[in-house]
Amino acid sequence: MRIRLFTPNDIPAIATIVREALRENYPTSLYLDIHRWWREGFLVADRDGHPVGFLAAVINADGHARILMFAVSAPFRRQGIGRLVMDAFVQACGLRGIRRIELEVRVSNDEAIRFYKRYGFELAGMLPKFYTDGEDGYKMVRHL
Repeated sequence: MRIRLFTPNDIPAIATIVREALRENYPTSLYLDIHRWWREGFLVADRDGHPVGFLAAVINADGHARILMFAVSAPFRRQGIGRLVMDAFVQACGLRGIRRIELEVRVSNDEAIRFYKRYGFELAGMLPKFYTDGEDGYKMVRHL
């Protein structure tokens, strides 16, 4: 397993993971914009040349990192891939001098919430009807 920077060639595989894991369907332009905004914040878990997970983040106006999307393809979960990606991302934040990471997660995604809590994220608020299907979200924050 190799953690590397995203390239535009990854878009088809990443879009498939997003549809399966996050239940969202984003235009190609979104992935390209995220890549342009912060290349080091768009990481891919690569197994034998195929993306099996990823994390996409931006730096907001306050200088905090905001994770926009983070997912591992279902057949590859529970193998430590998410941990490898998150470790690489936290390291990238440290190199950039970022001291706070923010994210949103579906209230129904207990597995992700547990994962984030293990990584030191804390619940920081409720986001009513945050997702396109109307589901509520939680805001979570980690200080580095």
